[in-house]
Amino acid sequence: MKLRLILKTTTKKKKDVNLKINIAPSKHIGFINFINLALSQDSPIELSFEKISKTGEREASKIVGQFKLQGKADSQLYELEEQIQNEERKRKKLQQKRKQH
Repeated sequence: MKLRLILKTTTKKKKDVNLKINIAPSKHIGFINFINLALSQDSPIELSFEKISKTGEREASKIVGQFKLQGKADSQLYELEEQIQNEERKRKKLQQKRKQH
């Protein structure tokens, strides 16, 4: 399964612009847990950026923002979380079988 973060905005001429960012399978459970936490606590999420140079220096970007999440349907979010956890279990079982052989 793929999980993707989709950011949407519009231009001055009302044209839609989308940015799609893939979320690695190893980050699925953490991402879903973060989303569930923000929804259940009804807390805003702060968005910021960090620039990392080739030498490893980190610099905070001057762009920040805050937003609140709204759930379309809690049952769909729960199903997605269950699906991700099931796939994670299957992946771990496969890794264990490979190590045994």
